[in-house]
Amino acid sequence: MELNTIYKNPLRVKARVAYIYPSTYRVMLSSLAPDIIYTISNSIEEVYAERFTNKRLQGEEPPPRSLETNTPLKDFGLLVTTLHYEPDIVNLIRLLNSGGIPVKREQRATPIVAGGPVVMENPIPFSGIIDVFVIGEAEATLEGILVKWLETMEKKRFLEEVADLPYVYVPGFNDGVKVVKEYVRSLDNATYPVNQVENTEVEPVYGGGFKLEVSRGCRFWCSFCIESRVFQPYRERSLPLLKRLVEDGVSASIWGRRVVLYSLSFPVTSTHLKLLEYLGSENIRASLPSIRLSALSSEVLELVKSVGQRTLTLAPETFTPVLQRVFFKYVDIVDEMIESVKHALEEGFNVKLYMIYGVKGEGVDDVKANLEALKQLASLARKLGRGFSVSLNPLIPKPHTMFQWIGMENPVKLREILGLYKRGLKGLVDARPYDIEWGFIQAYIALSGRALDDVFTKVAMRGGGLAAWRKSLGEEYMGAGHVFNGYGFGDELPWGFIILDNVSRRVAESQYEVFLRLTGSKKAT
Repeated sequence: MELNTIYKNPLRVKARVAYIYPSTYRVMLSSLAPDIIYTISNSIEEVYAERFTNKRLQGEEPPPRSLETNTPLKDFGLLVTTLHYEPDIVNLIRLLNSGGIPVKREQRATPIVAGGPVVMENPIPFSGIIDVFVIGEAEATLEGILVKWLETMEKKRFLEEVADLPYVYVPGFNDGVKVVKEYVRSLDNATYPVNQVENTEVEPVYGGGFKLEVSRGCRFWCSFCIESRVFQPYRERSLPLLKRLVEDGVSASIWGRRVVLYSLSFPVTSTHLKLLEYLGSENIRASLPSIRLSALSSEVLELVKSVGQRTLTLAPETFTPVLQRVFFKYVDIVDEMIESVKHALEEGFNVKLYMIYGVKGEGVDDVKANLEALKQLASLARKLGRGFSVSLNPLIPKPHTMFQWIGMENPVKLREILGLYKRGLKGLVDARPYDIEWGFIQAYIALSGRALDDVFTKVAMRGGGLAAWRKSLGEEYMGAGHVFNGYGFGDELPWGFIILDNVSRRVAESQYEVFLRLTGSKKAT
């Protein structure tokens, strides 16, 4: 049974809006974005926003009906969606198909508005399907979009009006115009969903609890991270507000005194530490995001223990000095990183490590150095009786990062490197590799300079999944030049009209130049 669902009389509102989360219901419950969008949309008296999700991620999708009133998707005048993962566009298309709604924007009377990090990084691949791309954060943009819809209530007029907003890209209406990201200046003044939708029968992916966004953006500029670009600048909520949100949120939550913390980098400020102190003193349990290794002091570990967290997710990415310089994350502190992980194990924590492999220029010696470090840590974990697992992830190039000019390593080389890790860690470490092919598909979409609606439609018609992607891409599958070669440094980029901020481009250029010096190449190939 759902709690905190919003119900309105559909006959007493001017606009019924469908919010589509293109993944499963359980994944939607685990994300904070749907709660924010649901709250903002329904705070407008004349709007009733109802939610839709996929029943499954592959195969035929049943005709979609809203969670609130069981109304068919085709009965809604405006569709709003968010894309957090590039292949989720296929799930959106599967819902449109099963709901009898034309997929291509030029054939559809109902406009689709899309936001989210995937849209903000590069809207071009989705431009044959989506009518309106919102480059910015929901709290600063969504109400303006919905007001435009209330004023027009017809697709062509709506597109003409909304195209005038500086943070909106409307294919066919404002092509060639710079689109500037709009964002919340102060999180303390932003709408926050205290009464979050929960379900007594469905536990979210990260466990039940009140979802608390501590900060947004990141203080660091890791060279591979797209989220640090699309969510800049760094902002955090004040401690008094965080305390008030926790008090109100846990009171309204079915999960009792437990919170799930959201932050791209944690705990890296005094506010973060004081929040942990407060949670521990109030006997409130917490699920923490990935913890920055350089923040793993004895004080932090004690605070983490005080909120009941027993497993730490840590992301060293690599234990080799050269690659750390390439990643711009933990430069010149490799030995300290290893000691920090050891310290966490000795303090009684289970550890999950996130590693990245397959950067162009990475050699066998780099892999051997990482294997040596992982074996040391695994041996200590086994000796102490601690859980220890490693997630192995291929480097996936994204727009607005230096890897847009470098590209992804060849799949054959990636499989060779992954094979070295698997053989070296077999029997010692719980190694969990991310599928190389899914990594390629993410990069294929993210770096595309053309609309991919025909590809997406073929994949959806085949039910989704890797087999569907292989068949739909044909000869281009695992052989796309823009993925493996990157774009020319200095050339105009397909997504160059998207202005995220004043510094991301300069940071990416500087990091790319450092990469070339470190690898000794003129252009990575």
